Amino acid sequence: MGRRLPYPDVPTARIHEIYKQSLRKPIHAFGFYVDQGQLYLRKQGSPPPNVSIGDDIGRLLWETRLELLAAGLPTLSLAWVPIPDRFRENSCGDEAWLIVLATGFDKTPHLPIQEELTQRVRAILKTEEPPAWWSMRSFTYPPPELWIKHRQKKLQQTEA
Repeated sequence: MGRRLPYPDVPTARIHEIYKQSLRKPIHAFGFYVDQGQLYLRKQGSPPPNVSIGDDIGRLLWETRLELLAAGLPTLSLAWVPIPDRFRENSCGDEAWLIVLATGFDKTPHLPIQEELTQRVRAILKTEEPPAWWSMRSFTYPPPELWIKHRQKKLQQTEA
């Protein structure tokens, strides 16, 4: 099955087109790389002497996840990715978050990147770092039929 990425908010026909292209072209994601330990230090500061970052990080990640979802990101936009070698020295664990703001091919987004969403996410993460493009080789889009069915179900729940 692999790891999944969200489709952009586009018409049904475009979802099918994106899926077909993704079978031939590598997917890129535009987003914020988030090291767990660095996020903790930015949001919480140093832990009290009797608490380790490792003991408290799960709570912080859960709270941050809820904030990001409330800001309008789909669940699949919060992707766990292997830590790149260049970041491995100061990292906490084997994986980090990639907060996906947009996806596309050849580092070209399927839709324009929403600056307002970018600023909301930046504020939640308490970072000044700019988002960047990342190759998502081990990620795929879900089958279009499942995504469309899920989107219709969410729309019906919203209307009810």
